[in-house]
Amino acid sequence: RSSIRAEDSGCVITEHWISLTSPYSGRSLNIYDRESARWEQFWVDSTGARVHLIGGPTAAGMRVTTAAPVLVAPGQRAYSRMTFTNNGDGTVLQLGEQSADGQTWSTAYAFIYRRRAEE
Repeated sequence: RSSIRAEDSGCVITEHWISLTSPYSGRSLNIYDRESARWEQFWVDSTGARVHLIGGPTAAGMRVTTAAPVLVAPGQRAYSRMTFTNNGDGTVLQLGEQSADGQTWSTAYAFIYRRRAEE
């Protein structure tokens, strides 16, 4: 479950999330850097993991990628990227991928974001 808010004239997007299946949570701070004209995401979780991703808009949404390999499992490093795609039904696909070389990518996860019904 995520809580996502646009702040500071739309130049900052904050997300606080929690896993529904385990005691795992985290947050991301997404900022637009006017100087580089790119978006940056600073992602942290409850295990102490942290990731810095950089990118920008695509034809279908947004893509951010790590500049260097990050720890993805004990003793294993890989490049990481996330692609957010707007779907016609109002949902958003978040596709997480990993790559050993930064060229060939494999899917690590695929999440669908949908607005929660008002309670």
